[in-house]
Amino acid sequence: MTGTEPNDHIARTLFDEALELYRSGQFEDAARRFERAASRAADRILREEALFWAGESWFYADFYPRATRCYQKLLKEFEYTRYLDPVVYREFLIGRYWEQIGLKRPRFLSLQFTDPTRPRFDTLGHALKLYQTIRTHDPTGPLADDALMASANLHFVRKRFADAAAEYDLLRKEYPNSEHLLDAHLLGLHSKLWIYQGPLYDGTPLLESRELTLQTLQLFGEKLGEERQRLLRLEREIEEAIADRDLALGKFYERKRKYAAARFYYESVIAEHPMTEAAEKAKIRLDAIREMPDNPPNYFAWLTTIFPEKR
Repeated sequence: MTGTEPNDHIARTLFDEALELYRSGQFEDAARRFERAASRAADRILREEALFWAGESWFYADFYPRATRCYQKLLKEFEYTRYLDPVVYREFLIGRYWEQIGLKRPRFLSLQFTDPTRPRFDTLGHALKLYQTIRTHDPTGPLADDALMASANLHFVRKRFADAAAEYDLLRKEYPNSEHLLDAHLLGLHSKLWIYQGPLYDGTPLLESRELTLQTLQLFGEKLGEERQRLLRLEREIEEAIADRDLALGKFYERKRKYAAARFYYESVIAEHPMTEAAEKAKIRLDAIREMPDNPPNYFAWLTTIFPEKR
């Protein structure tokens, strides 16, 4: 009984004993015996049963990290386990609990040894890992989109907007019928706007924000309620920001005295964003440099006389 080699007879005895302990509410003792039964079982069906009930026992004993270890071992060894649905449900509940606890006590490096319901450290990181596990092992299950939305929201709350935006994008793409679709549009939009750093930086988040705003208005329309007016205002603000970005590029080239490039950007602002304040400013700058040469004069032309191009 204290050996380590596979022995189904001993494993079955341990399993039956553990089941009696489980039924009598002695969950911690039951969990230990189920784990021993799993370690001794050569029969895969018996091992699958023992791992699942070990996880259940640890769950009801409020030892959530140990429960998740059993569940994850089960999912890793038995890809098509019949216990997939209850295991995913348990992992989602534990992930939500760890998320709530972690947000109240946001200490990444602090260790704890007194609370068996929490990991030793990085509670939020373990919650994110559970959400990822759900999506990996049950990508089409009823909780897959919930896990992805929970993960994206957690990134958003922690101000990790690039990660949040990527996961909101993934939810909209892979779960178009999700109940979280509207929130994924709205929060994804705000995430992209937070990523944008200003007119002299990458404008991709701004362009994606405009596209997402239009998409949200088209898909949900009157269902948006008061949010629709806010989105319309935001659409105008995004348009102004895109125009400001082109205006800033025009001013940049103007300072470099590369007037052809400057005129190109000023004309683009006027043509593509005619109703913006940036368009009025672009007209003023365009008039100011209209007579300027395309490029700055070459103050080193005399060098070409001394050193001809062929040399």
